[in-house]
Amino acid sequence: MKILLIIIPFILNAAIYLEKPDDFKPKFEIIGCFIEDGNKILFLHRQDEKRQGNTWAIPGGKIESNETPIIAASREVFEETGFTLKDWEYLGKVYINYCNYDFIYHMVRAKAPSNPGDVKIRFVEHKGFTWVTAQDALLMNLMPDEDDCIKLIYPDVMKSNENYSAQTLRN
Repeated sequence: MKILLIIIPFILNAAIYLEKPDDFKPKFEIIGCFIEDGNKILFLHRQDEKRQGNTWAIPGGKIESNETPIIAASREVFEETGFTLKDWEYLGKVYINYCNYDFIYHMVRAKAPSNPGDVKIRFVEHKGFTWVTAQDALLMNLMPDEDDCIKLIYPDVMKSNENYSAQTLRN
């Protein structure tokens, strides 16, 4: 069994696995949508009063029982941004285990529409949006486990982050 990494084990007792653990019993499945405009990714800023409020995350949400990950991605992205996207690329899934529940996190990617500034967020859920590089996203206040998924999908960001950190320390 491959484990990606353990996340704050003493606080959340959480782990992300690349392969399904034997005792894994998911309560639900989630879709995360990497919408790309060149080398930038769309992030939405959650309202303060929402669960995991005041954090940044890629568009996504629960996959309904009658949906495939791609259908859920299309629905969630339209609901959260107003974008109607096609040509989704399925990137894979990880198995996330918290102390009191498990869930599957599917990841997909699509290109942004021709005018990426036309994001139409629902202010009930989100208070803003931004387009940032994967490297810059790791410096933001992200939803739990989002950073690990970014590192998995954009492995070069780790090399860039090491160089960026070293340059920052020298300056």
